[in-house]
Amino acid sequence: MTAIGPVSIDMYLPGFPDIEREFATRGVEVTMAAFIIGIAVGQLFYGPISDRFGRKPPLYVGFAVYMIGALGCALAVNMTMLTVMRVVQALGGCAGLVIGRAIVRDRCEPHEAARAFTTLTMIVALGPVFAPAVGGVIVTYLGWRATFVVQVGIALALMLTMHRVLTESHVTRDTSVSFGDILRNYARLSRDRQFMALSLLLGFSMASMFCYVTGAPKVITQNYGLSAQQFGALIGLNGLAFMSASILNMRALRTMTPRQVLGRYVWASPVLGLALLILSLLFALPLYVVVGLQLIFFLTVGRVGPNVSALALAPHGRAAGTASALMGATQSALTTCAGIAVAIFNDGTVHTLAAIMATGAALALLCYLWIRRTLN
Repeated sequence: MTAIGPVSIDMYLPGFPDIEREFATRGVEVTMAAFIIGIAVGQLFYGPISDRFGRKPPLYVGFAVYMIGALGCALAVNMTMLTVMRVVQALGGCAGLVIGRAIVRDRCEPHEAARAFTTLTMIVALGPVFAPAVGGVIVTYLGWRATFVVQVGIALALMLTMHRVLTESHVTRDTSVSFGDILRNYARLSRDRQFMALSLLLGFSMASMFCYVTGAPKVITQNYGLSAQQFGALIGLNGLAFMSASILNMRALRTMTPRQVLGRYVWASPVLGLALLILSLLFALPLYVVVGLQLIFFLTVGRVGPNVSALALAPHGRAAGTASALMGATQSALTTCAGIAVAIFNDGTVHTLAAIMATGAALALLCYLWIRRTLN
């Protein structure tokens, strides 16, 4: 259920050119930014609701809303309708993201949570591995609308599976929590320097990666002439890099703490982003160089995320859903800004995309430096 977001993002990427041609307009990237906005807003509701009523009931609601949104996307008659229904789809899909993190916090201590988040990352990475390739085949033979029909089927299968195998993890919930209590919890978390710095760190890291996912369709297809199916297979390598990062992170956690792993790898992505920017300004880079540097970039970001999540949520056991929601909303808000930046500035060149990626990675590093000495 935590992978439903990446699947929803990556599966329809190969259909971007077809969507713009059918609706005779540009800026299809805005539909992705709209999805991330929906993810950000929705998490703020699902987190506190899951703290009050348990983890499973909000998941049922979320999957139902997600399926309505996906079906609306499949039936969209213009770009505006597609954008609106992507928001609806996101408002449902975000339930799995925020509640999945809360379930891990319910059941695991900090160090074990880092390992569990690493496992979740591997599962989530399956989305970028298979979704673009599957989406490329679907777009080629059935059209871009069929990708959303498939997403309806995936959500239905997940909901039925969850009903049968997932047990309630939040057994100490307090149904007396009021709306005012929820607002006070959010206010308390927003004043927590370590929590907010880690949330921003995660958000900027994911945003830098999201820039590539959003901007790559135009950059790769225009500069290197790949078809939708070929691009789908290529973008799937991102997921393999993320999975590899998870495996390496799991091994590192055998002998290191989450804080130590974070401190070692948070430096790498800004350096790689800057390297891609400089090289693309100096040379006409072949595809294998662009993809190679980008894959290493994904590999380093993948080492950061699980450890940040574990460190951020560790002190907030009683309000794990609320903390997970604020962390996720922060991440989604920053990735939305990244998507909008790509939609505005993406001119189809490698160096522009690299500049946006490097900026996000550098901001993530600054967040780490802000709390490095006091990080628990």
